[in-house]
Amino acid sequence: MDRKQEVRDLMFRTEMARKRRIHPVWTDMGLIAGQPRVLSQLFIKDKITQKELAEACCIEPATLSRALDRLEAMGYIIRNDNPQCRRSFLISLTEAGKKMAVKVKETFEGLEEEMMEGISDEEMDTIISLVSRIYDNLRNEEENGGI
Repeated sequence: MDRKQEVRDLMFRTEMARKRRIHPVWTDMGLIAGQPRVLSQLFIKDKITQKELAEACCIEPATLSRALDRLEAMGYIIRNDNPQCRRSFLISLTEAGKKMAVKVKETFEGLEEEMMEGISDEEMDTIISLVSRIYDNLRNEEENGGI
């Protein structure tokens, strides 16, 4: 296996292992894929438009719309009229949503501790630098119409 393929395979397997580890936790919390990220982003910045939230979550607005419908039905978010634009809403966490967002945050933090066990701050800086460069390369190719 060449080194580039090895990196790709390792990144894929790491993400799949992370998902296998965390999905049962989300299921126990009554959440499905995508919802924890939405709650987490709203906990960071509340009262934002669907477009802003979609960008923060790195998902398409249509995909986000379905997640928001479910979260609203669960009582975790509310949509209020946007005084800046009559065609959009401002999305906010309810009190129940804030409590769930705290649980989500704690779950993410716990998993991050497991993932980074035994990795020094210096090694963490190296990981951040390298993965950021990979991301920038992909984003630049996407913007320039690559592949």
